[in-house]
Amino acid sequence: MPGPDHDRFANADVTRFFETAFVITPLADRMGTRLSAPSFRASGAEILTTPVSAGAVQVTPSGEVIVLLADHPTTGGYPVMATVVSADLSLLAQARPGETVRFRGVNVAEAARARRRLEGWLDQ
Repeated sequence: MPGPDHDRFANADVTRFFETAFVITPLADRMGTRLSAPSFRASGAEILTTPVSAGAVQVTPSGEVIVLLADHPTTGGYPVMATVVSADLSLLAQARPGETVRFRGVNVAEAARARRRLEGWLDQ
């Protein structure tokens, strides 16, 4: 889903984000995982420290992509381009270094359906 700062990124960067095959780097732990990708750049002034949640896809000033996971900090200072929906976050957390992941844009209704499917599967 679009992150709270997605409007700070050029439309071309947002499109490229959803077309990119990201590789999980060895820099991954319960706090977050870094993804190897072409550099992305946010526009505007540096953002203030703001609350963040698991699934936030942050972009550092150097253009690196970090996805926050279960033990993420409570605040962050990097723009959040996108947010991984809760139904998919555990799948991303299980990805190993060297594996490839892709992101697909969804709306709130699609995210809710994915969550219900996951809960139904877990209830079985």
